[in-house]
Amino acid sequence: MIRLALVAAALLLPAAAASAHVEIKPARAPAGDEARLTFEVPNERPDAATRRIVIQMPRGVTSVQGDALRGWRLTTRRQGAQVRRATLTAPRGRELTGEQRGRFRLRVGLPRREGATLVFKVLQVYDSGEIVRWLGPEGTSEPAPKLRLTAAREPAPEPVEPEPDAQAQPQPQESDDGGGDGGGDVPIWAGVGLILLAAVAGSGLARRRNRRRMEQRK
Repeated sequence: MIRLALVAAALLLPAAAASAHVEIKPARAPAGDEARLTFEVPNERPDAATRRIVIQMPRGVTSVQGDALRGWRLTTRRQGAQVRRATLTAPRGRELTGEQRGRFRLRVGLPRREGATLVFKVLQVYDSGEIVRWLGPEGTSEPAPKLRLTAAREPAPEPVEPEPDAQAQPQPQESDDGGGDGGGDVPIWAGVGLILLAAVAGSGLARRRNRRRMEQRK
């Protein structure tokens, strides 16, 4: 029974060691997006500390910015419009030691290649001078982390302002003096004319009456 237990433990050790490798989370992101990616790097040397991480960016990456680096310094190397390399360097006292697993969040401008798989090759530099090269294919002891590009996000539609409708413009309203259906209303100028005519006629009648009275007195 003891031998069987030792054999089982020996078989589990390689599997546990193989599971500790550099990872990118999430493993999928929209093509052409500025994705927030977390690079997880384990420190696998109990007697050494990780002091530098060099990430070779795949073709088409346009930008790399640090989001939460825990004091680590980020530098990038560009080639034209693309970022070819991103380097994370630990300040003194912030190295990864023991069984620590560093988590570094970066904002990466991804290429617009829907369905493509991007390979991020990583060099892990220890303070002992050892360099672990995470460059291999999946299934090897030191695989390179990968990112799958999904369908690109559609841009949000811009708000469209409604065009002015001529029929919806307010029409001038006619004045309504005194109610009714409006069909028999007299215009103001016509009413004024009638008043003036009435005044003139009244003045003429008054003159005639005065003349008659003067004649009767004579």
